[in-house]
Amino acid sequence: MSRFKVGVSALFDPADTPHGRTFLRAMTVARNGIPGFDHVHWQFCDDGANPARAEQVARQLVAAKVDLVIGHFSSDAAMVAAGIYRQAGIGLLSPAATIDCLTQDNPNVFRFCPSDRHLAKDVVAWLRHRKWTCVHIDADPSAHGQALAKVIAQVTSDSGIRRTVDREQAQVEVFAGRLASSREHWHARRRSGSQRALVLTDDAASPYLGNAAAQDVNTYVIGFGTAGSAANESASHRALFGAEPETYFRESLLMFHVLAQLARRSWRPTELLHALNHETFATPLGAVSFDQGECRGASTGLWQVGVAGLMPIAD
Repeated sequence: MSRFKVGVSALFDPADTPHGRTFLRAMTVARNGIPGFDHVHWQFCDDGANPARAEQVARQLVAAKVDLVIGHFSSDAAMVAAGIYRQAGIGLLSPAATIDCLTQDNPNVFRFCPSDRHLAKDVVAWLRHRKWTCVHIDADPSAHGQALAKVIAQVTSDSGIRRTVDREQAQVEVFAGRLASSREHWHARRRSGSQRALVLTDDAASPYLGNAAAQDVNTYVIGFGTAGSAANESASHRALFGAEPETYFRESLLMFHVLAQLARRSWRPTELLHALNHETFATPLGAVSFDQGECRGASTGLWQVGVAGLMPIAD
């Protein structure tokens, strides 16, 4: 069997993002427990979660004639790289880049996590459930944060919830952005004396967000669904690393399960794209199929930030 060449790109340094560690640990669990990777040749390129670097990486992987690319979990980087892969007829499997235009503009991209619009609809549905009728929306300067905040604002307007630029008039604040900026924004709001309800988004669903003070009972996170259905893989993660898996672990594992099935077939890149568009992949974590690049069944989860960190809540 010929080698199946897979490009792997992300920001790998855990000092810059804990998601890089999660991604590489999911890869380790997958390579130890999922059959099908014997003939895979991996080519690693760090994109720095930076658009300029992502463009260089994408051109490098195209020149290397990879069959498929996985990663680019930063929306900023993924948007740039995806177009280059599209022109080369190469598919991109992304476990974590949420920006809507990634799949809308690139039919070669297959997303394993909820999109911005999916997340925004769930955020607004929960605001309505809590009967909050006036919201202030803020974001960090990243492409991810700006795009998600824009979609949340659109869905908020469509739902009849009033948006205000004056946070002091709001019943609840929503902040969209990366983990570090979400943590900084949360701390800054509490230091200012505000105890208003604050909802953080996807990247903030991490133990690295930290713990809330005892008097802070109004901080929430809505992000990717939990890894509860990946019991065996979660046990493998604990055995290998002595810790529970974190954000993106389940989505990354789903991606590796699909990748393993693709790797066992001697297909050209165009055949891989056809399979991803039309086939259903059976995995221990559930069936995986795509509708215009979006993974059917992708879900979100909801947490309250307490003195012990993130605590799942049912509503």
